[in-house]
Amino acid sequence: MLKGIAMKEDPHKLKRLIRELEKIRGTGTQLISLYIPPGYPRGELSSMLTDEYSKAGNIKSKQTRKNVQAALQKIMVYLKSIDYRIPETGLVIFCGNISQDPGRSDIQLWAVVPPFPAPKIYRCDSTFYLEPLKQMVKPSDVYGIVVMDGKEATIALVKGNTYEIVGRVRSLAPGKHHKGGQSARRFERLIEQAEHEYHKKVAELIKKAFWDIREDLKGIIFGGPGPHKNEFLNKDYIPNELKKKIIGVVDTGYTDEYGIREAMEAAKDILKDAEIMVQKREVDRFIGEAVKGGLVSYGVKQVYEDLKMGKVEELLISEDLEAWKGTFVCDNCGNRLEIVDLSREKLEKMKPKCPVCGSEMRLESVEDAVEEIIRMAEDTDARIIFVSPETEEGIKLKKGFGGIGAFLRFR
Repeated sequence: MLKGIAMKEDPHKLKRLIRELEKIRGTGTQLISLYIPPGYPRGELSSMLTDEYSKAGNIKSKQTRKNVQAALQKIMVYLKSIDYRIPETGLVIFCGNISQDPGRSDIQLWAVVPPFPAPKIYRCDSTFYLEPLKQMVKPSDVYGIVVMDGKEATIALVKGNTYEIVGRVRSLAPGKHHKGGQSARRFERLIEQAEHEYHKKVAELIKKAFWDIREDLKGIIFGGPGPHKNEFLNKDYIPNELKKKIIGVVDTGYTDEYGIREAMEAAKDILKDAEIMVQKREVDRFIGEAVKGGLVSYGVKQVYEDLKMGKVEELLISEDLEAWKGTFVCDNCGNRLEIVDLSREKLEKMKPKCPVCGSEMRLESVEDAVEEIIRMAEDTDARIIFVSPETEEGIKLKKGFGGIGAFLRFR
């Protein structure tokens, strides 16, 4: 059975698939990860898999040997079914026994078209080898943010839909007044020296955070209360190559993590195309509409029904949302019923009554509802916004609305 395909033009689906594959553990070294580069010769690929099948015959454990050879055979059958036509960025195949029952085999296969050219890798282990794929889906849009005053500086990287604090420094400069026998001039020199050392530390942190990624850095935002940030920028503390990356200077009230969020908000026009700002804007708009009873819906059951009826104009969905669709059948009259829930276990324990004849219904199958929700949104031309669960907006969406919400075309 072909379990799933993630197309290269849909990184969010690929991220979901990576999370799904990360959870799988083999009972032995029987999970195969195969990365096929673009243009890989058909003959060499076929010979390599045949050779690995032969080598697997030497595995001591009978069950592991059987499962590895079954997985290799499934991969070869799949490649024959697509006539070894490898996409322009290559192909990544994950295959193996995912059953946790040592006496039972459940060989599944996932085929992935990577967003960038795949390396040549064959690995058989107790987990799937996902690191090359993870590197490919790392956010490409990266911004730097620095908030500072005369006493503290915080540095962050905004990547895609999340931000990460990468540096903090505090000044050791004494206050502007003093007690004791030192002359005022000597005291001023101590303050100036301490401030200079503080600025040097800030510059070192900025260089450490941004220098190696300067080619990919789309811009740097500077923020902070008062004029100190401008005084720092007017001096030659940071290299010109990084100075050229500064695309905005904004005022904030704080210089800690809250100040980073303030700077992002203050620079929203500059960062309007950054993924994290799109998420913030749309989640805030959704919450505002929900509070005043506007044209929105939320919760996996309600949104699923609204999608089926073509009501959804824009879908907000948490990247880590898990939801399931149970299909129930009435053996008495043949009626079928679909129920969507966040808990697979809850669905498996359900015994609903048939709405037609009242008989107890039987669970026929349980499927991933999130994949169907995304497919229905695409089929009805609904805009899809994937929301990171690691952001403040993602937490609000998950805690308050079950990780899913929708703007509706009509009620």
